[in-house]
Amino acid sequence: MLFADKLQNLRKSKGLSQEELAEKCNVTRQSVSKWETGLGYPETEKLLILCEILDVDLDYLLRDKSLKAQDNSTQKGISFSEFYIGKWVRIFLKDQEFKGFHCVAFVAMYNSFLIIMDDKGKLGLVDGDSVNTILDFANEKKIMKLPAIPDREAVKDICSYLVNRKCDVRLKQDNSVLGLGFKKPGGFYSVTVESISDDEIIVNDLDKRKQAARLSDILYIKEC
Repeated sequence: MLFADKLQNLRKSKGLSQEELAEKCNVTRQSVSKWETGLGYPETEKLLILCEILDVDLDYLLRDKSLKAQDNSTQKGISFSEFYIGKWVRIFLKDQEFKGFHCVAFVAMYNSFLIIMDDKGKLGLVDGDSVNTILDFANEKKIMKLPAIPDREAVKDICSYLVNRKCDVRLKQDNSVLGLGFKKPGGFYSVTVESISDDEIIVNDLDKRKQAARLSDILYIKEC
């Protein structure tokens, strides 16, 4: 099923008119009409808004698969195919504040986390349950200039690697945890990691104060 057909069917299933959907997306009704007739295509920002409004993930909107398959994948969570490991990708997150990463390498899995590397060669962890979808990073010219992606065996001890390193740590927006001395909503703060276990992360902030948070409340940890 094409994107245009999916969009029209999903809009109608939600009982929305083109005008109502356009208002929610902050676009004109003519834009929605073009999307549904295949004469236009929404920008990435609008695609993410559509996903939230229509209760589907980006993968379903962009790929040729049935709604039944989408429902099953929603119940089971995203399956991170071997196809994406070792590739440069874009990762879209469900977090309402931090939408994702534009260009990172998907290196491997660690428990329920993705091990990623950014375009500066910095490693980190991203909560797998918070991932909405993963897409290929299609800029081949830029890929040629990016650092080599490490073998998954080289990063299997990722937690030990992050200990004693300066990292950015972000909490999931919808959690109620207070910690890590974060100054911005959702958390984004430079800290030194003291330890990471399956249950919690302990860090020292800029004033050398020890802080702790449950690992289940972490959206991502990435070295600065």
